[in-house]
Amino acid sequence: MAEEIKKNIILLGDAAVGKTSLIRRYVLDQFDERYVTTIGSKVTKKEVEVPNGGNPIKMTMMIWDIIGQKEYELTQTLSMRNIDGALLVSDATRRESMDSLQAYWVPKIVQTRGQIPMVFLSNKSDLESEKKFSLGDLEDTVMRVGFDNKPVCYETSARTGCNIDAAFHTLAGALIGRMSSGSEGIPIQEIIRNSEAKSLAGVVDFIIADFADQYGGIEVATPIVKHQMAVAGLDLSNPTLASVTKFIDCMANVEKTFKPAPDVSSNKQTRLQKLSDL
Repeated sequence: MAEEIKKNIILLGDAAVGKTSLIRRYVLDQFDERYVTTIGSKVTKKEVEVPNGGNPIKMTMMIWDIIGQKEYELTQTLSMRNIDGALLVSDATRRESMDSLQAYWVPKIVQTRGQIPMVFLSNKSDLESEKKFSLGDLEDTVMRVGFDNKPVCYETSARTGCNIDAAFHTLAGALIGRMSSGSEGIPIQEIIRNSEAKSLAGVVDFIIADFADQYGGIEVATPIVKHQMAVAGLDLSNPTLASVTKFIDCMANVEKTFKPAPDVSSNKQTRLQKLSDL
């Protein structure tokens, strides 16, 4: 009987690089051209058998898809806290998405989780005439982060399925024999409470992270957050003062169902203060 293990894997990269489409292709073998901003975190399960000498291992991969807009840094940090491995995704038609891996995403995951196994993807490889960088460019860019060994990089396409299985299975193989561990460093509550919101998106980020941390984590909180954002008419890509203010009221109404009134009032005032400090 194969040994059974579970690993948390995250896809990181700028908005619209194709992370959600890659997961859909890998898990469901489907492709959808529609672009939908991921709210908070979405977790998908995939079971694979990973070769391990003569003793194959049955791995349950919990695949985390998180928001890629950099204004939502707290939500991203909360989602990374117990991750075992990462696929870092760039869009072959946008060079800036490759540069972001070096400047933002790799430092972010290393700061939060340390040197976990990583695989790097240049996605949308089917758009040959629109490419702005090569696989060699991606390798060179990632090497500048300071990896000891040459990074593992693939050109992928959610449309055609090119190299998607290979990328996920390479990462799964790298996770064999590695112990899962909890996050270390500064407690997330301290990070959230001491954060400074510099924009309306930053205030929304604070509200989501603050609520999720108190509710039991970003995974269980996301459906509630998503619904209340719809009630408030809040667009993550373009939040307005009116929608953020209403979102604060909506989240307070939710918290009334499971928190004492003084705590609900305190949370609401803290969030309103973040808004007034802009």
